[in-house]
Amino acid sequence: MTGYQNGAAAIQRSETRSHSPKGSIVESMENGAEERRTDDWRETLFEDILRGARLRGSVYFRPELGAPWGVNIAEHGTIFHIVAAGSCWLRAKSLAQPVALEPGDFVVATRGEAHALCDQPASPVMNFFDLVNRQASGANGVFRAGGEGPATKFVCGGMQFENGANNPLLAVFPPFLHVRGGTNGGLRWLRLTVEHILAELDSHAVGASEVVTRLADILFIQAVRAYFQENGGTAQSGWLAAARDLQIGRALALLHAHADEPWTVDLLARRLATSRTALADRFTELVGEPPVRYLTRLRINAAARRLRSSADKLIAIASEAGYESVSAFNRAFKRQVGMTPGEYRDSKDYQDWRKLGCDWDGPSP
Repeated sequence: MTGYQNGAAAIQRSETRSHSPKGSIVESMENGAEERRTDDWRETLFEDILRGARLRGSVYFRPELGAPWGVNIAEHGTIFHIVAAGSCWLRAKSLAQPVALEPGDFVVATRGEAHALCDQPASPVMNFFDLVNRQASGANGVFRAGGEGPATKFVCGGMQFENGANNPLLAVFPPFLHVRGGTNGGLRWLRLTVEHILAELDSHAVGASEVVTRLADILFIQAVRAYFQENGGTAQSGWLAAARDLQIGRALALLHAHADEPWTVDLLARRLATSRTALADRFTELVGEPPVRYLTRLRINAAARRLRSSADKLIAIASEAGYESVSAFNRAFKRQVGMTPGEYRDSKDYQDWRKLGCDWDGPSP
């Protein structure tokens, strides 16, 4: 290596460290496998993903369904189910076979895939929201339907994420995120959180709906953490497999740590000492989209959170997200979200639940 190359490499290392605070994703990477476990930067990457697991609202339904019964939920946004009592079966095209759900279980249709819940795997089903619209719910949102047999009780609802379906977090998960909360091998924290949610819904106390939304936020973050812990070291496909891959995992870490930098596939490949084609192909294979498109969603998601949580001017938000002008930011934001940043900030109705085919506004504790 020439003196010039040595000097240039030293400058690049210095500049990189100057933008990499202690404990950051990049610092974990730069210390090298000989100094720190390669798992360190992966764990930091998981922590960065978890910071984006924030709900901006929820709506709840509390069906009590007597056997025989079956309901189907059409393809919509992120839907969750808590089995409060009884048991049932979950069916969906992406599932090789029906999945048994027990009391205390928590399941999330992460990307809103159509699915069915029923007392037996072969039971006929009816549209869940048609059922909701026909029932008169009580003050806490409970309604009863089905036959005269043993009842299964649920808390069901929709999770509304900042930036909706474009939130990068949703690309991490399988179609259904299932965490067992029963006493037979279930997780104690899940049982306790579910009990707290049910108590709040039954309390009729002032602010109970806000408490429940915060608890649902905690429940989802805990479920995500459990999923990472159980699958982070063994995943063979998807985002978790990408995080396990030495090259693609480091690429993800760089994008998350410095989403505001003007990344291109060429620049990313040079930083990782690999070929542009190999990086682009492997990244797309594992993550499901090219690096630059993933980066755009990271940027827009961060900007969406800031639009909701601050009164900062668009020029500051655009610059922080890595855009050189407000007009470029506006175009990118509208392509991803379907509205301008100003419209997004001003909108009050985060999601029109009538799109789900339901006219009910949810329980009013």
